Amino acid sequence: MKKVFAFAAVALMAMTASALELPNQPVGQDGFYVVKWDCAQGKFAAANDFESDEMATIAFDVTGTPLADWLTQTPTAAGASRGIASNLWTGCGPLNSDVRRLKQIQGNIWGMTIAFTQAAAEGEDYTKAVTIGEVLGVAGQLFGFEYTADNPGAGWWMWPAGWTEGESIAVPGQENIFITAQYTGTKTSPEFYGSDASEEMYGFDLKGYAAPCAMEEPSALEHVKAVKGLNKFIEGGHLYFKAANGQIVNALGATVLR
Repeated sequence: MKKVFAFAAVALMAMTASALELPNQPVGQDGFYVVKWDCAQGKFAAANDFESDEMATIAFDVTGTPLADWLTQTPTAAGASRGIASNLWTGCGPLNSDVRRLKQIQGNIWGMTIAFTQAAAEGEDYTKAVTIGEVLGVAGQLFGFEYTADNPGAGWWMWPAGWTEGESIAVPGQENIFITAQYTGTKTSPEFYGSDASEEMYGFDLKGYAAPCAMEEPSALEHVKAVKGLNKFIEGGHLYFKAANGQIVNALGATVLR
C-alpha cells in the first residue's frame, strides 16, 4: 500500500492557510505538481517517477507569478544578477541548508539536480524514505535571490509584491509540492557531489546537489564511474551496471540493448 508521510512538524508551523500557485507548472495524475525535468526532451516529464534516493533534475516554472516580473527588474545589489531559490523540506526533515539555489534551465524555468537522501541535512533520519512502498512528500517555498561572481548571497530571501513572504507553493488543496515515486529500492543513485558536474553551482560543492541536467553530460558520468567503480554508472537519471563482457543491465537485472 502506498503511504505518503507528511512533512516535518516545523514545516507545518510555517504553512499558511493557503498556498501560492505555479500556473504554468504541470499537474500530475496524483494531484501534485510534476517537477521532474526531462533533460533529453527539454520539457517536464509526464510524472515524478524518481524515488527518494534516485538522482533527478527537478524544475519549477515561475511564469505567471510575481517572481517572473521580479527577475527582469534591476537587481538591488550592485553588479548582481537575479535568480530563484527554494526552501524545501520533506517528511523526513529538512535538506542541507545550502541546497537552496536553483539555476536557469530556460526562460522562467529554474532547477537543480538532486538526490533527496543524499542532500538531507546532517543528522536527519531518512529511514522511512528508503522503506519499500513509501512515498516521500516534499513541501516548500520559492523566493528570489541575488548573486555576484564572488557572493552567492548578495541578496537573499527576496519576496516581490504579490508573492506572500514565507508562503509555501502547492496545488490548491495540497500541502506538498510533489511526491516521489513509490520506493522500490531498485533505482538508488551512486553518491555524487556538485563538483562531479562540469557546471558549478554558485561555488557550492555539496553531496546530492548539482546543476540541472549537468550530471547527464558524458564528462560527469565518466567522473562518477571513475570514482565509484567502473561497473556502475548513471544515464538519464537511472542506475546501470556493466559486466566484464560489456553487457549492460539495469537495476532490476534486465539486459539493456544498445
